[in-house]
Amino acid sequence: MYAPLHIWITGASRGIGAAIAQRLGKHNRITLSGRNHASLRQVKNLLPSGHAAAVPCDVANASSIQSAHASAIEVFGPVDVLINSAGIGVFTDITTMTVQAFDDQIAINLRGVFLCTKEVVPAMIERKQGMIITVNSIAAITPFAGCTGYSASKAGALALTRSLRTEVRDNHIKVSDILVGATETDIWTQEERASMGERMMQADDIAQAAEFLVASYHNPRVHLEEIVIRPQRGDL
Repeated sequence: MYAPLHIWITGASRGIGAAIAQRLGKHNRITLSGRNHASLRQVKNLLPSGHAAAVPCDVANASSIQSAHASAIEVFGPVDVLINSAGIGVFTDITTMTVQAFDDQIAINLRGVFLCTKEVVPAMIERKQGMIITVNSIAAITPFAGCTGYSASKAGALALTRSLRTEVRDNHIKVSDILVGATETDIWTQEERASMGERMMQADDIAQAAEFLVASYHNPRVHLEEIVIRPQRGDL
């Protein structure tokens, strides 16, 4: 048996991030980050005592990330696995997409991945081990109407992590992406979830994939680079 890993999860207060925390928190040490401290505490209370720390963080803010990372290290030591799960979506055509909505998606979905990754990579390189998992979207590789800003942010994040993979591979750092199809979280409206929810995946389905990736952390022969997960009946 290996020692528990220290896993830092952004966007951990709800949806896929919270589901990943509940799966991985049984046997590891989890730093839960998000903007809603009350929700983070609720997720923390679902995990075994001493297995999790709630550390609020705005992934669009570099100083907030630095502070959260410092707190995480203080509690559980160096981060072994970073899971970039924070994300937002504004789904509208380009003529009605506001500049602010576009900028917000880039700031969280792309810049946030860059900032969090940049924060942990130096120590991983020094230790010659580590894993970075980014929960992305099939919108990064599949065009959808009304998805211009979201797709741009997700495609950018995918390009970033694909390039990063080549940069850090020789340092024994694994970089993986989970490209996720329609999943029943609050990125969808209540009406959409009511009408199409039976065709959507659940957050725990994605958490199982993350668990599978983390299980390969200590395997020196295997690097699982990208996993695409779609609903059984296809895209919505």
